[in-house]
Amino acid sequence: MKGDASDAIPFVVRLLENPASPLALPGMIDLHRHDCLHLLLGRGFSLDDEAFVVGFTMGNDRRTNGLHLAIFKACSLLFYPRPYRFDPSHLPSFDAGVVLGRQARVRNLNQLDFRSWDHQPLQALREWIGIG
Repeated sequence: MKGDASDAIPFVVRLLENPASPLALPGMIDLHRHDCLHLLLGRGFSLDDEAFVVGFTMGNDRRTNGLHLAIFKACSLLFYPRPYRFDPSHLPSFDAGVVLGRQARVRNLNQLDFRSWDHQPLQALREWIGIG
């Protein structure tokens, strides 16, 4: 994966998305699991892809509500620095990710130990989760 190193992630992004943050929103996820979701969802690293993956992660967390989604959208549009900042054209991808995350059979994937699936075909994991 060519994702960013943890020390390259801006403070405001870590504040809202990192499990170690006291202000992290539901769907908070470490970088390894986040990168695993990129693979699982077949998404690249464009801002649309990132919006979809973050939306999926938040939508898949049972604790996420409408206020959490609104806070994330506002912060990602207004406070995230470039190149992490979303613009309004990325929100449909985010919303589509939320919908798929809520439809998945397995919830709270932000806590799944993906290493236990290392020797399984990716399609088997997708089918187990209910997105394949």
